[in-house]
Amino acid sequence: MKIKISSNDLIFTVIFIFMVGFIAGLQFAPRAVQPLNIEGERVVKMMLPAVDSEGNGVVGILSTSIKPGTGKILVDTSKVLNYPDTQLSARIAAEAASNYRKINLDNIDITYTIDVNASIVEGPSAGASMAVSVLLALENRTSNGIAITGAINADGSIGAIGAVYEKAAVAKQNGAQVFLVPVGQSTTDITNRTRVCETRGGTQLCRIKYNSRTANIGESLNMTVHEVANIGEAYSYFTGEKV
Repeated sequence: MKIKISSNDLIFTVIFIFMVGFIAGLQFAPRAVQPLNIEGERVVKMMLPAVDSEGNGVVGILSTSIKPGTGKILVDTSKVLNYPDTQLSARIAAEAASNYRKINLDNIDITYTIDVNASIVEGPSAGASMAVSVLLALENRTSNGIAITGAINADGSIGAIGAVYEKAAVAKQNGAQVFLVPVGQSTTDITNRTRVCETRGGTQLCRIKYNSRTANIGESLNMTVHEVANIGEAYSYFTGEKV
């Protein structure tokens, strides 16, 4: 049996399919990114925990400046030698902040100034601080005694880094009330070095003994440590606002 479809029914069906597709396209199409307009310069300073070439914790200051410009992203480390990935982290951090706020930063110049008592600054672990500092500068906020460490990805996720315990310890020593770390890094293996001596036949023999244990960083240092998966979660701690 053949089913006959009138021309009116066919036209209606085509129009219906077109409208459904059009509405779906509006629903899932990317939203336009709005340009940002600010007046003057805004500067935000954050504590930047790091480690020196011998693995000891050191603390620096990250100053992030935003002002009207042409989309330049600069890293000023003065007398500090920085790895090439520091520049890369700076650009990724700005992109992550732009994506999070859904704004266009092409008419904004961003300058990161790092002042730290160390000969080398590694880029990845400063990435999360750089991204959050841009968000703080955009809204004229302060860091409120919070420090963060972690690598940054363009999608805003925060990646793992090394020497978290040392960075947390030096952050607390310098007044940080809250320390934010990548997911899975609020615990760490701590190695204790002890000198054990014994006397044999009138001769004292000594050896170095190493003991390793897994410890909760917050409990070990008596400080507040939170794991954060992305800059949205991190930023909520700085602002006190839920994501």
